[in-house]
Amino acid sequence: MTPFILSTLNTYKKFSAILCNVNIHTPVFCVRSLKNKKSAVRVENLQYLSDTPPLNCFLFAGDRMSRLAITILFTLLMSIGSPLSAQPPLTLQTHTGEEVSLNSLFGQKPVYLKFWATWCKPCMQQMPHFQRSYEQYGDKIQFIAINIDLNDNADAVAKVENQFSLTMPMYTDHTAKVAKHYEFLGTPFHVLIDNNQNVIFQGHDADQPLDNTLRLLSHNGRVDKVRLLNEKQKSGTQLVIPKDAKKAVLFTTTWCDWYLADTRPQMAKQCVLAQKYINELAAQGIDVEVKVSQLWTDHNAVAEYVKKFTANMPVSIDYGNDLFIEYGINSVPSLLIFENGKRVAKREKF
Repeated sequence: MTPFILSTLNTYKKFSAILCNVNIHTPVFCVRSLKNKKSAVRVENLQYLSDTPPLNCFLFAGDRMSRLAITILFTLLMSIGSPLSAQPPLTLQTHTGEEVSLNSLFGQKPVYLKFWATWCKPCMQQMPHFQRSYEQYGDKIQFIAINIDLNDNADAVAKVENQFSLTMPMYTDHTAKVAKHYEFLGTPFHVLIDNNQNVIFQGHDADQPLDNTLRLLSHNGRVDKVRLLNEKQKSGTQLVIPKDAKKAVLFTTTWCDWYLADTRPQMAKQCVLAQKYINELAAQGIDVEVKVSQLWTDHNAVAEYVKKFTANMPVSIDYGNDLFIEYGINSVPSLLIFENGKRVAKREKF
């Protein structure tokens, strides 16, 4: 019998259902990934397994003729980890550039994540409230300020930190994956997590519902009523890169030309120049496309953008910011040039 992966198991009930046609005396091996080590255990009889096998426990079955194949597979798993294991841990970055696992910041206390940006006007308006909340509940709730790392830098973050005398832990979402994980759609964004690591609150405003939830969380780490936004990330359109031609892709937002006009005038100007430049490329017959961040954007905003700039190329929302993440875009506008299927240039100044 050829070795095969049976399943990733959480309960014996699931395990039994999968093995309904397997001889329980078939040798079974369990490989489980632990935090700092990996271990392999051979079980001669499936009945020896506990009722709740550990998470990420991968079981393999085979007869004596398949032992060699299983041994080779185990060797690979022990050296590089299981291909079915969980995704890499979410990380944040400190002001010194050190990467920190998000899970390492979660302890026994509930958690308050605040996503923000230095150019975000309501974010600045909410900072005094954020600091007061930290001073009031910081001993019972883990506060984490997360800069979204879009058109920002360490100096701008430090300036805001000093301006509002912020004393809570400050981090940067340098990969944008933490924001994606919590279904972030726009700054400011508040996420409250109870002491069982369940998301129980989402919001954009520093309002009474936020204050009430913080107060309840500070008592015993839990709340009875969950308050989540009805904002779900949609599936974005794919980006097709031709293998035998040139293509230009502009990463931008639908609002950077006007929203940043006061706080970041040079950035706003660059957003205008970038779209004009890509219009010129399109007029030359070059394959061009525009991907706009999902940040505070909908189809109406895209339609207004297309009309304003007379954009006659495809313009679509990068839902989930998957392409922004894939291509490491943390500044808009950014123009990527592809030739024969390969990325050959990146331009941020126009």
